[in-house]
Amino acid sequence: MKQRTICFIRHGETEWNNLTRTQGTTDIPLNETGISQAHAAAELVTSSPWDAVYTSPLKRAASTAHIIQTHLGLPEPWVRVALMERHFGIAEGMTSAERRTRYATSDEIPGAEPKLAVRARGLTVIEEILADRRLEHVLIVTHGGTIMALLDHLVPRDLPPDITHLHNAGATYIHWDGEIWSLGLFNQTTLLHFSKNPVESPK
Repeated sequence: MKQRTICFIRHGETEWNNLTRTQGTTDIPLNETGISQAHAAAELVTSSPWDAVYTSPLKRAASTAHIIQTHLGLPEPWVRVALMERHFGIAEGMTSAERRTRYATSDEIPGAEPKLAVRARGLTVIEEILADRRLEHVLIVTHGGTIMALLDHLVPRDLPPDITHLHNAGATYIHWDGEIWSLGLFNQTTLLHFSKNPVESPK
């Protein structure tokens, strides 16, 4: 059986990323830096033979996916609601400092979606991809919290210790050999990807 590959790409930067505001399901568009990052991500993955692009419907992910899909000459991205970012309840719009002051962990935030729920819905997309034998190499453009929820489940032993941040428009590869997933390149970027305000991944 041929090895199958999924490359997760976090969306490009938004103004709320720049201000360290928690976005969750709040639909914030890419800023100019984020657009540049999306183009850089397209260059980063251009050497691989991708079969399809999946994306969250939120603007910051969908716009990143569209830029990448256009650059690679692939069909329109396949939009899946299951790939949306975790909903952060009343904390959406708070800065990272405000959120940490009020809540010791994200699980304490009133109205926040449980992490297990994020993982469960994300896994439905992974299962859909594995069920389609035509899809050997797939790009998934989504959000930091969604990516980490899936990586924590699929490749927990392979992850770097104490990882808290995924770069905007960074690429992470996982490989399926027919039995288990393994981690390939992790959080891969070009210099354009580095924000002046690094923030935790679920933004």
